[in-house]
Amino acid sequence: MMERISNIMVKIISLYNNKGGVSKTTTTFNLAVYLSSILGKKILIVDCDPQCNITELFFSCSNIIDDPEKELPGTSIYQALLPRFRGDTARIDPEGIQLSEHEKYKNLYLFKGDLEFSRAETYLGTAWNQAITENIHEKNTYIAFNRLLESLGEMHEFDYILCDVGPSTGAITRTVILSSHEILIPLIPDRFCYQAVKILGNVISEWIIMHQKISEHLTPFGIETFEGNPVLAGTILQNFKVHSGSKVKESYVKWQNKIADSIKEYLISTDPSQRTGLSIKSSFDPENPFTASIKDVAVLAPIAQLFGHAIFDIRQEHTKEASSDGQMYYGSVWEPWVNRMNDYKEQMEKLAEAIR
Repeated sequence: MMERISNIMVKIISLYNNKGGVSKTTTTFNLAVYLSSILGKKILIVDCDPQCNITELFFSCSNIIDDPEKELPGTSIYQALLPRFRGDTARIDPEGIQLSEHEKYKNLYLFKGDLEFSRAETYLGTAWNQAITENIHEKNTYIAFNRLLESLGEMHEFDYILCDVGPSTGAITRTVILSSHEILIPLIPDRFCYQAVKILGNVISEWIIMHQKISEHLTPFGIETFEGNPVLAGTILQNFKVHSGSKVKESYVKWQNKIADSIKEYLISTDPSQRTGLSIKSSFDPENPFTASIKDVAVLAPIAQLFGHAIFDIRQEHTKEASSDGQMYYGSVWEPWVNRMNDYKEQMEKLAEAIR
């Protein structure tokens, strides 16, 4: 039997799709704000994407983001893991990790990103290949990321850790996904998301199978493994457009239906003996696979990012930046913004329920 880390209270969630442009980062940040500010949960965002977009979004409400001479506060994920990569320490001490607290939203923290984190592809890729050997260094590197997140969750008593990952199937993404308890998959109704769904289930299930084999080579050396078996908590239909505020465009309906069929056929596991596709959370309904449906929020997203607010928390005075004359929106012009924000908030509520 494999020895497993147990009694971990924090839940690690990743929003992932190997296709870019599906609003992973935007949704991760807004879900984190909803969980922390609306539900009162203690949340850690982990920027696992070397592009560092969610780090920039996290600090966008602060003047520090616009000062190139100032270092963003906190320890970066690459700085934290580098001593393990170099073999300087077997375990990373979470006491030495400085997390950043959001200036506006209480209970929201960031483990900031790092452009140099792309170098971790080599370290984590080597560990993936060598952890099955007797190389203790690579075994400890293989479990370092999961071990670090679990220890940070326990030390700070986080309720959720939300990981923002890049659109790839590389070593960094694989490490993050295997360390997650649950996955949310953002999708947009187009050809390329349809194709992504057809391969994602097999890709992740292959990772899970290999992780199980690696784990069998950890415990004889006294090294704890981890579950490494993320389940699908939900999918998010993103950025679909409507005609006249009500009717969904016909082309989007076509791809939406194709993706829904593809989720059932390729993404999820219907036969455990086949070991293909993802296991699903008990609350996930394959017949209604879109946990949340987020309409195109148009100008709301860039305005929210400009001020470092959640999309559902844009203030009326912020609309000065959207108007051509610099005047604040009122009345019938402001009302559609309020309706869109309320709708977006309802979708975040659905996602929060899906990961409970």
